[in-house]
Amino acid sequence: MNSNIYQRIEIYCEKHKLFQKGDGVIVGLSGGADSVFLLYALTILRETWNLRLHAVHINHGIRGREALRDQEYSVALAKRLGVPCEVYQADIPDMVKREHLSEEEAGRRYRYHCFEQCRKEKACTSIAVAHHQEDQAETVLFQMLRGSSLRGLGGMRPKRGNIVRPLLEVSRQEIERELARIQISYCQDSTNQQDIYARNILRHHVIPYLQEKIQPAATAHIAECAAHLQGVMDYMEEQAEKAYCQIVRKTEEGLAFSGNAFTALHPALQRELAVKIIEELAGKRKDITKAHIQAVCRLAQGGTGKKLSLPYAVQAEKSYDMVLFFRKDGQQDFGFQGLEKAIPVVCGQPYRLMGVQGRPVTVIFEKKERKNLLENELKNYCTKCFDYDRMVTMPILRRPAQGDYLWLDSSGKRKKLSRLFIDEKIPANQRRETIVLAEGSHILWVPLLDRCSAYYYVTGKTQEIMCASPVPQDIQEQEIRKKGGRYERGHT
Repeated sequence: MNSNIYQRIEIYCEKHKLFQKGDGVIVGLSGGADSVFLLYALTILRETWNLRLHAVHINHGIRGREALRDQEYSVALAKRLGVPCEVYQADIPDMVKREHLSEEEAGRRYRYHCFEQCRKEKACTSIAVAHHQEDQAETVLFQMLRGSSLRGLGGMRPKRGNIVRPLLEVSRQEIERELARIQISYCQDSTNQQDIYARNILRHHVIPYLQEKIQPAATAHIAECAAHLQGVMDYMEEQAEKAYCQIVRKTEEGLAFSGNAFTALHPALQRELAVKIIEELAGKRKDITKAHIQAVCRLAQGGTGKKLSLPYAVQAEKSYDMVLFFRKDGQQDFGFQGLEKAIPVVCGQPYRLMGVQGRPVTVIFEKKERKNLLENELKNYCTKCFDYDRMVTMPILRRPAQGDYLWLDSSGKRKKLSRLFIDEKIPANQRRETIVLAEGSHILWVPLLDRCSAYYYVTGKTQEIMCASPVPQDIQEQEIRKKGGRYERGHT
């Protein structure tokens, strides 16, 4: 076995914390070389993290017999490697007409929608996709040519939300060489050879020219540059967060800052802060362009009375020294709207909450001794268990509030609840309507996201546990929904 490539992937996964012990992982399997190698590599490495692997193949309904060939091959390969495989089918050309999308964008949307649906059904943690070094180089060049910001030039992240990319530091040549060595075949997609997409032109013409005429290691160097820029952006976001806490304040209408305090910041920090504020009110970053950011910076330097329209009904105006931001429709993403007070948790009392995908669920909280709890109860994904020993006070049920956060892992790495909502693409109205379980600003559980804070995970040292269990009728409904599904699909 060529252990070197698998050791590199393992080190990369550990470095970027892509997996944890016992994770369930959805693996995108197209049948092409990249995804075939990804699935094989994860079967080699799954003992390291005790991973549960589930392959997902998408038949886009575009390439006829060739697509059916890829589907049959993917199902057979997954079976050979001992990995369950789900097949999803769609009519992407029809989706293109209905939603006025490009074929590439429609396929991408449907693909990730299916991945996420399967992730939730299988109670998995992450979705692994097979982007590699050349894909990263193509992304960076594409973003550069379209005039992207520094954030875009950083390319694809090793981890973004539930999506993980274990192969970003592996080249296509290494993948094909290893597949040949272990004698695993793969499918060829005929559309990848056509120069109908911008990425294919970069792949077939621009990058080979750079490698031949300028630098043989061009793709590796571009990918390394992207990794450096990601580090720079991480630092910039930290500084923007500090600046936000220092100069931005919440108002009854939205957010505001002093124009003088804003213009005293470095121009690069001004731009990051402008993005952060618009995103906070809009609930998403997409469609916030360079022109919008520049307009906010000019507004901060301009005279009183100036106004500005931004994406997603966000408005900004200058009033003397203050720059005010608000939603024109009055919809903002701040806590306690429509809720008079927080609700202290009482064990044994049922509570109706908004669960995964916005579906209501009734839960009952109970305190139990660890010694009286069966192991399969702890592993039951319907029941949430928390380390009661780590709680200073009895938690409460309330609306999300500014400053809420969760622990992502046992090392204490935090993430803002607002950022989790954005990463999961939760609409603003759902955020306002959801209820979270909280101890101060520390969120124990977000039922809407099916997400718990790692700080309250049950460990071998835990003596007392607080459980949140769905009532039997809700468990029944969840099982019915699981079996019913919402896509046309085959299961092997």
